[in-house]
This record gives sequence, C-alpha cells and structure tokens, in this order.
Amino acid sequence: MNLKAFCQKNKLTLFQAAVSAATAFAVLAVCSKSSFLYAFNDWVDANCFFTVGKSMANGLTLYKDIFEQKGILLYVIHMLSYFISNDSFFGVYIFEVLAAGIFSFIAYRFLLLYNCKKSSFITVPLFTAFVYSSHAFCQGDSAEEFCLPFLLGVMYLTFKAIKKDKPLNAKQLVTIGICAACVLWIKYTILGFYIGAAIIAFIIIIKNNGMVKVLKSVGYVFLGILIITVPVFIYFLMNNAVGDMVEVYFYDNMFLYSSGGNASIISKLAGLLTNTVNGVLKTYKSNLFIPALSCAGLVCGLVVDRKIAVLNYIFIYSFAALFIFGGGRSYDYYGLPFAALSFYGAVFCTVGLERLSPDKRKIMWRVTVPCVIVLSILIPYFLSDNVGFALINREQLPQYKFKKIIDETSGSGASATLLNYGSLDNGFYTVCDIMPNCKYFCNLNIPLDTIMIEQDKYVADKRVDYIVTRGKKPLNFSGYECISSTSYQYKGGTRTYFLYHISR
Repeated sequence: MNLKAFCQKNKLTLFQAAVSAATAFAVLAVCSKSSFLYAFNDWVDANCFFTVGKSMANGLTLYKDIFEQKGILLYVIHMLSYFISNDSFFGVYIFEVLAAGIFSFIAYRFLLLYNCKKSSFITVPLFTAFVYSSHAFCQGDSAEEFCLPFLLGVMYLTFKAIKKDKPLNAKQLVTIGICAACVLWIKYTILGFYIGAAIIAFIIIIKNNGMVKVLKSVGYVFLGILIITVPVFIYFLMNNAVGDMVEVYFYDNMFLYSSGGNASIISKLAGLLTNTVNGVLKTYKSNLFIPALSCAGLVCGLVVDRKIAVLNYIFIYSFAALFIFGGGRSYDYYGLPFAALSFYGAVFCTVGLERLSPDKRKIMWRVTVPCVIVLSILIPYFLSDNVGFALINREQLPQYKFKKIIDETSGSGASATLLNYGSLDNGFYTVCDIMPNCKYFCNLNIPLDTIMIEQDKYVADKRVDYIVTRGKKPLNFSGYECISSTSYQYKGGTRTYFLYHISR
C-alpha cells in the first residue's frame, strides 16, 4: 500500500491524531508552567523529578546514589527531557504534549465506539481543555499527568469489550499489561484503576469462555507487565540497587506514610473508607467538572449502555479512589486521574449531540466548531491557576538571581556544588545546571529522619560550595556565610530564599 492509499484509508484516524496534537500543544502552552510561555516551572515536585532525571543521565543510580520516592519511568521521562534541554523544562513540555496528545486521541477512539464522529471534534477539545486547566493539574509535570493516557486507555479497551460483547483478545490484554506496568513504575498507588477494570474484564471472560480462558488472559496481561518490568529490574541488577529500589519505592512509600498504629482492623478499615470519601469530596469541591461529568457517566451507562458498563465504571472508580486516597494524604494533584474516568460523562453528552436531526447537526458543525477552537484556548486562559505567572521576566525569579551570583563567585556555575537544604527542590539545580553531589539533595514530603541527618552531615563536612534554604531566617552554618536573600510571590504566598557560600 502506497502512502496516498494509506492516508485515504486512515483519513479519519490521521485527522484525529493531528487535532489531538494541536489541541495538546495549545492547551498545555497555556496551562503548564513547563511551556515556552513561562520563564520557569518553579514547582518543587517537578524540579525534584528533573534533578533525579539529570542525575541518572550523568551516571548516578536511582535510589542508591540519588534519593526520591517516585517510580523509575517518571525519572526516565525527565532524563530524556534533560537531553533536549539541560537547564529548562522545555523537554518536559514536549513529553507533556505527547502524553496529552495520546490522551486526546484515545478519547476520539473511545467516542467512535458510540458512532460519534463529527460531534467528537466538539467534545474532545473542550474536554481536554477542562482537564488540563483544572485545579488538579497543578503547575504541570506531575506523575498523575503522565499516567492519564494509560488510564483512559484501559477504560477504552474494557468498554470496547463490553460494547462488542466479547472478551479482550491477546493483543489487547498485552496492551493492558504494558499500560499497568507503566503506571506501576510511575506511581503505583494509581493502579486501583486496573484492579476495577480487571474484575469486569474477567467476568466477561468467564461468562463467555470459562476459567481456562481467564488463566490464559492473566498470562497475556502478565506478559505485558514483564515487557516493561524486566528492563527495569535489569537496570537495578546491573547497578546492584535492587534492595535500594525495594526499600525506597515500595517499603518507604507503603509504611512511612501509613497511620493507625496498633488500631484494630475495623478501625483501620473505617479510617480507609473515611480517607477515601474525604479525598473524593476534596477533589470534587475544587474540580467541579469531574463530579458533573462523573454523574453524567452513570446516566450514560444507564441510558446508552448495559448494566455491565455501569458496573465497570463503578468498580474502576471505587478501586481507584481507595488506592489513591485510602492512605490519608490528599494533595491537589491526586484528583487528576479521575479526569480520565469523567470522560464517560463526556461520552453521554456527545451521544446527545449525535442524536440531533441532520439539519441541526449541520448547523451545529458549521457554527460550533469555530467556537470550540476559540473556547479551547479561552477555557485554559480563564480557568488555569498558572496563567498569572505567564510571561514573567526570568530575572525576577530567585533561581536566576542566585544563578547570577553563583556564576560570578564560582567562575562557572556548572562546576560549583550546591545543597538544597531543608525543603523540596526549589529549582536551583536546574537553572544553575548543577549536578547534585549528595544523595539526599533535598528534603521530601516523607517522614524519614535520615534525610536531614545526612544533610546536616554534608554541611558539617563542607561537602558543597553553596547552600540554599527557603522560608527561614539565616541559619548559622559553621564555615558558611549568607551572601544573598530574595523573596518571591509564589502560588501560596511569599517565599524567601537565602544563599550561603562556603568561607574561604
């Protein structure tokens, strides 16, 4: 088949892919602080990820030589981003656009299950704009953001099986395994989506083919998981860091965050359910489109789908909420995965558009589509929490102010050493293009005393040339002097930073 014939045969698919890419590019340009419209993404979480990715690119071993507690695939994304741009988030923005484009494209394919072709070009851009301009999106570059295409993907495949009333085939099962493994090695607490989907998928398989087929299906899913997981284990085996990976990524995340102590099983279960409900309500309160579309999703299941679809939706939702919020912590970005689930409500809205009379649909197509293009930009502009930071001069930022001082006092910032003391990574490693020479390069939101004990040792041993602290008056570091301070109006208020230089 020549190129012309291929394009003719796949005209709709190629058009959907092009619109997905364009929508992702435009929406994230406004919503993500990693984009070219922003001087710098100063979100501490994003800078932690970038510093670790940069460290891996320069030969340090994750968990063993550099400490952070997310999954390795998240850091691989940032390692590749570092090769695109070593002192900015432009590379991250490219990967964000790629992930959002895939997310949007899957949404188009999802709607084709319901024979929504033209109307999908109204629904999907608007839905994408709402998702990435939501409060749960935060500042751009979260682990949850990169999981979105894998979550909507598993929903698409399970609903496809329901619509066609036949079990998932081997290729689809392997794909689900690959998606699950990617989520596992980005942030495993989001895996609840797959447990809920698996229950329904196996019900369909048992109904049609019996238990033998279930075992074969599990094997295919496991094969998909191995495709991603085997290279991960090879990396840690080659670097003698399997023990470090198990301790940091699994043990620390599971048990250092846990609460309840010696409480009874009933009390722990009650706490689990309470945490889950509170987390969901918090997400709903700050992201109103999610509960609105989620309720529409239930209506969609009752009106246009069979009971098994409603069960699929409820199971995925319940297990996702339990895994994400059950531990008790609830940051704003924890709610972002539920944006993928809320797409089922967008399906209901699109089906309604498709049921309009042909004349009304023709008018809708001519009038509404241009409006959708404009709204896809206006929605992020008016709803995104980050727009106020767009086009800020980089010289106003503490990171660039301190970079100038470090370059002047060290001769070359890249050859200097620095410690981000007592707080999450504030972005000075990134802007100054400095490689951390300390395993505990910053403090983290994890109750581990070792971090600050080791950071105090680094200071006592004068292991670094510069120390940066945040939000504290000048500390008395023996052998260091405070050479600069600066304040900055951050998202939650004013933050003050102090720069220390080793005494010569």
